[in-house]
Parts: sequence; C-alpha cells; structure tokens
Amino acid sequence: MGSVLHRYDEELVAGRLVERQNRFVLTVDIEGEHRDVFLDETGRLTTVLVDDATVYCLPADDPDRSTDFTAVAVDTGDVTISVRAAMANDLFVTALEGGHVPAFDGATVQRQEPPLPDHGRTDVLLERDGADHYVEVKAVTHVEDGVGKFPDAPSDRAVRHLRGLRALVEDGTPASVVFVCQRPDAEVVRPFREIHPEFADELATAMDAGVTAHAVSLSVEPPAYRLASTSLPVERD
Repeated sequence: MGSVLHRYDEELVAGRLVERQNRFVLTVDIEGEHRDVFLDETGRLTTVLVDDATVYCLPADDPDRSTDFTAVAVDTGDVTISVRAAMANDLFVTALEGGHVPAFDGATVQRQEPPLPDHGRTDVLLERDGADHYVEVKAVTHVEDGVGKFPDAPSDRAVRHLRGLRALVEDGTPASVVFVCQRPDAEVVRPFREIHPEFADELATAMDAGVTAHAVSLSVEPPAYRLASTSLPVERD
C-alpha cells in the first residue's frame, strides 16, 4: 500500500448520488433525505458522477453556508475518485516532502502559491540545486481505458498557466507541470485534445521549451488518501 498523504479526522457521511444541480452543487440522498452537497470540482466529471454512485461527504460546520456537506470522493462501483481539486497541491507537497516523488529528489518546498516574477501566481515554489523551481499542479479526474486526460472541460486558465511556465523556462528558471491523478486506475496521462485542443498544443510547446511534465496518482480509501503511483508517464497525445 502507498503512503498515506491525508486522512480526515472527521467522520465522513456516505450517500447516493441523485443529480448534479449545477457546477458546484450535488443532490445526494443521505439516509433517505435529499441534501445539497458542495462540489469543489468544476470539470464535467462524466466518468465520475455516474448513476447511483456513492458520494462521501464531509459535514460542514458553518451556519452561513448554503450546503451542509462537501463532497470528498465518489465511488462509482469500480473505482473511488477524489473530487476535491483544491487538495491536489497539498497532496503533492506532502508526497514530495516525504521523499515519495523521485522526479523531485533533492528539492525542498519554499512556499505554496508563490507570485511569479512578472505577474500572476503558480502553485509551488521549490528550491533545487540552489535554484528556484516553479511547479504548477493539475488535478486529473477523467480516466478512460487507463488513460488520464486533462482538462475534462475547456480551461483557458490552464493554458495561461502553461504559458507562464514556458516564459520562466525561456528566461532560464526551471519549471514543471505535475498532474495529480485523483484515482488509481490511470497508467498514463495525456492532454484531452478533444475537449481543449489549445491546451494540448500549449503543453507540447511548453515541453519543447523545457518545461518538464510529471504525474502521480492517488488511491482514495475514505477517509484516507494514499499515493498509488509516484511516476506516471505524461504523453503529448
């Protein structure tokens, strides 16, 4: 079994998926009652939100929230997938600091969400061999026949991030994109050209410029997230 990267202390509540109301809210049947559940994942999730899937929910302790739960993971019956995209950065950092990501051996984390030299921010700033190394982390939820694909909805923001990494490398500063596959059934990661060809083109251009691309995967066993693979190949497409 892989290393545990995170474990919820709170007790998770399991329910049956009824529908996706909109980008951010699911209807989940919890003990016979339809409840609104916040979804921290804006992708299409066509291989995740399948009929009658089990949704693991974290109770929210905030009276001002319009939803009483946050979706943590979805069990399709075949595989369990994390649906908390915002956690991908922290999980990558935890794996790296534990020495579990060979591609970044010898690197130390300086800070998360660092500003870029020109403008904007990226996800992680590392120090490696005495130099800065910027990392952008992308959460992958879509897998078909062992192929993890990103993004599963058009993302101009993701394209901008790649261009920012490319600019860093062209200016002499190392930079990487890391895909964190939120499920264990991916054997390779590729850009989802059918969904966003511009991202696929920009990834190839960035890699040609010297941006390195890496991928790891998670095994989700509520309430724990484990590291499934420390090094998945990233293909252009």
